[in-house]
Amino acid sequence: MIKNNKPEKTNQIKVKNDGYKRKRDISSVQKNRNIAYIKRPENTELIDSDMPENKYYSNIAYKIKLAKWFLIAFLVLFIFGGMALNSKELNADNLSYLLRYLNIQGSNKSIKSDFYIELDEASSVCYYKNNIAVLRKNRLDIYDMNGKRNFTSKLVYSNPVLKTSDKYIIAYDLGMNKLEIFNSFSRVYEYKGDSPVYYAQITDRGNIVYVTDEKGYNSAVYVMNNGFDVTFRCMFEKDYIICADIDDKAERLAVAGFFAQDGDYLSRVILYETHSEQPVRKIEIPGEQPYSIKLNETGIFAVFENSLRFYNQNGDEILNYNFTYRKIEAISLTSKLAAVVLNEKTLGTDNKILIFDGNSNVLYDNIINAEIIDMKFSEDYKFLYFLTRTGLYKINIEQKTFEFVTSEYDETTNSIVYANDTNIFLSGLLKINAVDAE
Repeated sequence: MIKNNKPEKTNQIKVKNDGYKRKRDISSVQKNRNIAYIKRPENTELIDSDMPENKYYSNIAYKIKLAKWFLIAFLVLFIFGGMALNSKELNADNLSYLLRYLNIQGSNKSIKSDFYIELDEASSVCYYKNNIAVLRKNRLDIYDMNGKRNFTSKLVYSNPVLKTSDKYIIAYDLGMNKLEIFNSFSRVYEYKGDSPVYYAQITDRGNIVYVTDEKGYNSAVYVMNNGFDVTFRCMFEKDYIICADIDDKAERLAVAGFFAQDGDYLSRVILYETHSEQPVRKIEIPGEQPYSIKLNETGIFAVFENSLRFYNQNGDEILNYNFTYRKIEAISLTSKLAAVVLNEKTLGTDNKILIFDGNSNVLYDNIINAEIIDMKFSEDYKFLYFLTRTGLYKINIEQKTFEFVTSEYDETTNSIVYANDTNIFLSGLLKINAVDAE
């Protein structure tokens, strides 16, 4: 029953509307929102603000609620029933198969900060999905940008090598038969071959290429898709393959190796399309050992002992940049740009920095009076950062200038982990240093 009490005289508001007065008691409305007082010209009526229940929609809501609980109950029974009936299938391999499709990316909005970690000279540090991955001889750790460890996996490596992509982390023990692939919180693949792994690379889509050997051959190169199935392989009787690379879709493969001939080295770059066993092109370079190879957007970067060579996708040479026996201090090859640091003097610290695009155009050429320890392109390829004993510098590639960034990092710092337009992460033996790029 609704009471028709008159509002108190206090806190009244008089409203003139369409020739009649409406009085509302503010305090009474706040206490009971279900009652409204409306004074009409001829009569006064109390209106309940609650709408009558619509049985049609109430029935639909009840059925949806019932279906939801039925689905949850069915899912629980299905999981436990499957576990009970297929208990023999619940093993580590099948669990890894499931977890490889689950991945977590750290927030790129988290506040960055320095954090201390214990490393040694054999440790590898890489950037991975807004996290820092650290591979030691005895374990792999994944930290967020504030130093919180989110994942760890125990390992036993002698010469740990770590590489990352947008999809996976690949870790291997150089010269041993150990290779493992991880996502943000689990190991998703473990190499179980008997042959040692000499080199491995992973693309942003998760395709993998690795170099090993086989009985009766000096080298063997395998290509796996992101489901870890071997999709292509090639064997080499004479060549000792040093490195290999595939494009993001694993459709093109380039390998670089060498063998002895007539008392000297004969290096070879061999190109494949992974749908065919026959090579597209074999390129021979006498007297030089290969150092590194990388497929780019227009062709191939290939670094040798005394030269940087550019090829198109058919293997035709575009440019041979000869180093004239200057020592190579550092190399950075990407799918877009290449950078090489050369020692200009036998005695001294003058270093020459060269930056090229995929068409062999020289984008930057300058001599720096400092010993360059490490270098890395920024995420957008607008800058090349290089680390020296005296500080961190950056090259503006478009403007062809370089400037000092900072020297505020610990004295053991020897590597640039990652750089974008706002943040730079450096690593040493003591900690990860976070630096403002601006």
